[in-house]
Amino acid sequence: MSRAPQAIAVFLVVAASLWAWAISSVPNEPFATDSAVLMSIGLLMFSLIAAVGLLLPRGRWARNLARAVLGAEVLLAMVVPMGGWALTALIATGLGILGIQGKWLDGWLRRLPAADGPGVKPILFILGSLALVPALGAASPDGVVFQQGMLGAAGIIVAWGYSKAKMWALWAGRFLFAPLTVLAAVAASLAGASLLVVLGFGLVWLAWSGEVRLTINPLLDSLPGPRQFRKTEEATE
Repeated sequence: MSRAPQAIAVFLVVAASLWAWAISSVPNEPFATDSAVLMSIGLLMFSLIAAVGLLLPRGRWARNLARAVLGAEVLLAMVVPMGGWALTALIATGLGILGIQGKWLDGWLRRLPAADGPGVKPILFILGSLALVPALGAASPDGVVFQQGMLGAAGIIVAWGYSKAKMWALWAGRFLFAPLTVLAAVAASLAGASLLVVLGFGLVWLAWSGEVRLTINPLLDSLPGPRQFRKTEEATE
């Protein structure tokens, strides 16, 4: 295995860990404790997914996910007071950006997606459902209320169920995300509500797409199998 992907994966996880500590170690500056915890969970979760995606399946989606995580960390640097752990985290983010944009990954990543792998929309549906957790923290920097927590919990459950090819998870995404998103957006600021509405209703749109449904309920599974006729005794004689 090339050392460049390993180093980039380490930078991703280290940078996310440092940012998680930077925003959680200072109470209410600029995020309340529960909001900081949700954002920290999101950064660590997605950095680990991106790192594993770079090293094992070598998917280009992992590179794009890493770019999104690093971009979110740059946005954090604009609102978090620089100094101490935040400054160290920013340096790690810069190293991660240099690594993920380098040409040394071009020969490592797969040129084409795996033949038996899920498409773009199913991956976006899973990652987007998980992204509800850090999005709630960013949308409500002063603290997360109960109805917002319900949306985050639904995102985790739907992502887990869909990854296990459970039809109930797909139907939950279709019918639960919309009302829960509205309830969560009402309790957020205008900017936070806009973020939740775009993400929540984007997930509803994905849940109703044919590609997301066919990933866990292929058409071939619903077709009758070939009939088997038994030979009669007269025919065998």
